[in-house]
Amino acid sequence: MPKVFFLIVLLFSISIWAIPYEVVSIKEGSGEPVKSGQLIQVHFKGWLTDSTLFDDSYSRAEPLEFVLGTGQVISGWDRALVGMKKGEIRRIALPYELAYGDRAIGPIPAKSDLLFEVELLHAEQPLPPDEFPKKEIQWKALDQGVWFYDEKVGKGAVSTAGKVLHLHYTGWLSKGFKFASSKDLGKPMEVVLGAGKLIKGWEKGLNQVPEGTVRWLKVAPSMAYGATPLAKIPANSTLVFRVDLITVETDDLVTESMDFFPDTTSLTFKKGAEGLRYAVIKEGEGEPAKVGESVRVHYTGWLMDGTKFDSSKDRAQIFEFPLGGGRVIRGWDLGVEGMLPGEKRVLLVPPGLGYGSRGGGPIPPDATLLFMVEYLGV
Repeated sequence: MPKVFFLIVLLFSISIWAIPYEVVSIKEGSGEPVKSGQLIQVHFKGWLTDSTLFDDSYSRAEPLEFVLGTGQVISGWDRALVGMKKGEIRRIALPYELAYGDRAIGPIPAKSDLLFEVELLHAEQPLPPDEFPKKEIQWKALDQGVWFYDEKVGKGAVSTAGKVLHLHYTGWLSKGFKFASSKDLGKPMEVVLGAGKLIKGWEKGLNQVPEGTVRWLKVAPSMAYGATPLAKIPANSTLVFRVDLITVETDDLVTESMDFFPDTTSLTFKKGAEGLRYAVIKEGEGEPAKVGESVRVHYTGWLMDGTKFDSSKDRAQIFEFPLGGGRVIRGWDLGVEGMLPGEKRVLLVPPGLGYGSRGGGPIPPDATLLFMVEYLGV
């Protein structure tokens, strides 16, 4: 076959199968056109080029919500939806490079050109950004490595461990470089205080704060990310945050599904064997756990500064082990023995009954450990 003929055939096949980028408005909308950075809500349908429907938010009655222009959706959408008005429907043709590229996603094969119809349901106005303070803040010491300043003091419910907080925040390095902001995502952040998923500076700095408060926090590296570098946060960075505490709520389902660092000063500890101390915080009933039985527990473990290092509840996975068989730390074999089904104990485990001078993973050498253990039975 002549090379020229082969090239013509190749180009003809490409023109048949590759689709150009195209955006057509098939229903007009009204109001202000949306811009990058706005939180928007859309309904959509998506097809392969052979007319196979691969997704339909209408049929699920689940609109999609995302911040336009931030990479939360495929790049073709970030480009094609700019300028839409409320109620408008656009028909969009995307070459695969503006969709999922070389990746296969569910029913979408790799290198698939895609067709969409997208309806704009709602758009939030962009939130005004927080500004790094131009003048030095008059910080007050809150804890070792944590300082605060209240720009505004609220009068609502007070945050405590186990409460669900909705807040807006912006974070900067100490010289003013912004590394993150919930306002850039267009909606508040939801966190559970005391669940061990926040930096220690936030756990300390957002405790006992009234709803409606706007609080600035300065957090030393030891109470933030320490020597661990993140994408926009160098190692050993002091961080500055502005936190707008919008709501403080109680969610019983959340509280029941998590363990929270206990206030050891309010507990009555009993002396166990070999230096173990324990406090019963919930009584159980039934047959006590005996050496030789395979026992089932849920647990959470902390260092004494409140740092959570492990939790079966976070994994939603019950832990089972042979009691007295040496398969767990000595403090557990001693502390779980005699527990009744449904009982919850706080175990205060000295280093000699834990990981000793060797430590392990996130547990430093010679660490006293605190465990919340719930015995579920055999």
